[in-house]
Amino acid sequence: MKIKGYQFKSCFAPHIEKFLQEKKDAGFSYNTEEWQLKHFDALCIEEAVSEPIITRELAQKWGSLRDNEALSTCSSRMSVLRQFSFYLTSIGIDAYIPSHFYKSEKGVAHILSDEEVIALFLEMDRYAPKLDAVAFHRLSLEYRVIFRLIYCCGLRISEARLLKWKNVDFQSGAIRILHSKGHKDRLVYPAPDMMELLRSYKEKLKGSFLSESEWVFPARETENCLSVVTLGAHFRRCWKRTSFSEGCDKSPTVHSLRHTFVVKRMNLWMAEGVSIKEMMPFLSHYLGHMSPDETFYYYHQVDVAFRIIRERDKTGYRVIPEVLTYE
Repeated sequence: MKIKGYQFKSCFAPHIEKFLQEKKDAGFSYNTEEWQLKHFDALCIEEAVSEPIITRELAQKWGSLRDNEALSTCSSRMSVLRQFSFYLTSIGIDAYIPSHFYKSEKGVAHILSDEEVIALFLEMDRYAPKLDAVAFHRLSLEYRVIFRLIYCCGLRISEARLLKWKNVDFQSGAIRILHSKGHKDRLVYPAPDMMELLRSYKEKLKGSFLSESEWVFPARETENCLSVVTLGAHFRRCWKRTSFSEGCDKSPTVHSLRHTFVVKRMNLWMAEGVSIKEMMPFLSHYLGHMSPDETFYYYHQVDVAFRIIRERDKTGYRVIPEVLTYE
């Protein structure tokens, strides 16, 4: 079933519409969640659900792991249904509230080397759309800026793509990140050259493309922002064009740019002799993490990290004895 332009039609339709409106009135974009609920609505029609009651069986059918589906994607679907169930119970409708989710182990992210970063952005700058249309040329400009913003500021993908111009303060040089993961707000201060790039980018959107969208990175239809799928597809397209893609056993993703930012920032501090212990709380707050432990996870199992640790270590050789060859 094609979901684009889909109208809610199941017995849950009026409740879903009110639920989405309530979330958006509270300041949440809820675009991805709306797309998921459209699929849920379609499932209810296929299953001939006649009463707006979420049963355990319906929840299990919705939350069953699909072919080639990532565990995190399945958990995301169930999380949306859980929130909708809470809403239904709040208005007096019986609803089973899912509590068990698939948990996947966190893999080690690909940390891009300086050479890989340069090659990746060169490909992004060289990209030219196949269709000679104004909207596609605008998007090619947006790609060059949004990936630089993610990399230079360590932003989450959602934080960058959901950014609105009203939250970019050129006078103070700050970007307001609102309703991020954990419903946390924070200020991010990009480097002056990054802010200048955003300023010139905004002028080009208005002057060359006549864009007056509230979104910093509008989609082809300017009333919407760029989607996660679109950004992921373009990132992979550019990465595959680099000379590093063929010999890479674990290809990077858009989120790898955030990981790389953290690792490079910590490496610079260590190389300069700056106390990581003192700086970690500041970095953790900057990234919107709950604690420094969550930030340090980004740094584990990174080869370059251990190289720098060995170079800065002043006591290890005295504490750990040398292992002699046994004959």
